[in-house]
Amino acid sequence: MKKLVSMLFMLSVMLILTTQTGQAAAVPKLFLNGNALSADVEPRIVKGYTMVPVGVIADGLGFGVSWDAATKSARIHNGQTEMILTVGKITAVVGGQSVQLEAPPLIEKGRTMLPLRFVGSQFGLDVHWDSATKSVSLKQPEPSPPVTGPEPSPAAGYIQDIGYDGVSRFTIAYDGVVTPSEMLVLKGPDRLVLDLPNTSFGVSFAPGTPSGEATYTVDGHPALNSIRYSAHAGKPVRIVFDLAVPTSYEIEQTDGQLIIDVKYPEPGAVPSPGTDGSGNKIYKVVIDAGHGGKDPGAVSVTKRQEKEFNLAIALKIKALLDKEPRIQPYMTRSDDTFVELADRATFANNLGADLFLSIHANSFRPEITGTETYYNRESSRAFADVMHKHLVKATGLPDRKVRQANFAVIRRTTMPAILIEAGYLSNKHDDSVLAKEEIRDRIAKEMVSGIKSYLKLS
Repeated sequence: MKKLVSMLFMLSVMLILTTQTGQAAAVPKLFLNGNALSADVEPRIVKGYTMVPVGVIADGLGFGVSWDAATKSARIHNGQTEMILTVGKITAVVGGQSVQLEAPPLIEKGRTMLPLRFVGSQFGLDVHWDSATKSVSLKQPEPSPPVTGPEPSPAAGYIQDIGYDGVSRFTIAYDGVVTPSEMLVLKGPDRLVLDLPNTSFGVSFAPGTPSGEATYTVDGHPALNSIRYSAHAGKPVRIVFDLAVPTSYEIEQTDGQLIIDVKYPEPGAVPSPGTDGSGNKIYKVVIDAGHGGKDPGAVSVTKRQEKEFNLAIALKIKALLDKEPRIQPYMTRSDDTFVELADRATFANNLGADLFLSIHANSFRPEITGTETYYNRESSRAFADVMHKHLVKATGLPDRKVRQANFAVIRRTTMPAILIEAGYLSNKHDDSVLAKEEIRDRIAKEMVSGIKSYLKLS
């Protein structure tokens, strides 16, 4: 009797396993836009992350995929943006920018596997994981219908020429009716901005198209670096005067002409000629407070905005550098202003700055903590090494090392340039540390000490 019971039990187990195996084989593991993808490697859980075969998904979307065996890197291109993923590396390069992954890519049966969340966010896919069937559904969002509206009215005025007398006067010659808006005086960096609503470029005006834009360097003016202008469909013509130092202006309008006189600055307002009274060099250091205005940056666990932290540190650094006789500090923004990344770099380049320091705080997973310093060009590495030691000392947070990255402000600048990430606002401990006034004072003090050490002034 016992032998019969044992045989019946074994038969039951075999039937259950056979049934489960048959069910598992019948369940598709990966869907794209409702269609089952044919993949020889199914999604699987690795250390808590769902990993999926990225090549199969990219092929299904019509993306280009290539594999570099020498570097163990996969390159994916959707016609606009290139993504580079390296096996075992926690960062990817997307559109030239370094992006953190939840888990590094791995190879499974010859397939490159990536974290599901990264695939969804970078490929623009809606992601659904069905734990009951252990299947992944990926879907491209439906495209938004085009926004239609009335056809734009023809321009009332057409710019035919912009002339410069080589001293201070710019003459805008136009046909029709041009009614300029009030000149905007902006800081961080200093510039004058003039909008000409309901105006376009004439067809004979270089660059000669309604979407044209250009930048010209201005030589010989002590306060003016360059003039930029652009016109885009549905927007006014915009003319921007990039200033080395703040200055005044006058506008005069006659029939068919708009004359802007950018005044020479008051004596003493022009940047230092480069040496002090003893012939020692005066160094120009640009302090860049990251984000600002409409761009808040990261938001901390206590709902503080990164842009406020960045500006607070930058202002403290400038106040300390103002006391240094051989350092002249400049700021890309000194208040809650939005400044384009290209404008920040252009400001430093036009100034002929000796150093560029961009202030930031990071955000990622809640458990990530620590201080990082980034550089782009090898000529900036020594500056990064010096500043990072002082930054780690100031924050007391874990040392996440000096890293190379492709951030625009440190790539486009021509002098030694670095970007610091003082800590992770997404981490409860880091957020509490960076909120303390004494820590902020210490960061500013150590940044100044690092600058002086690198310049051999201490």
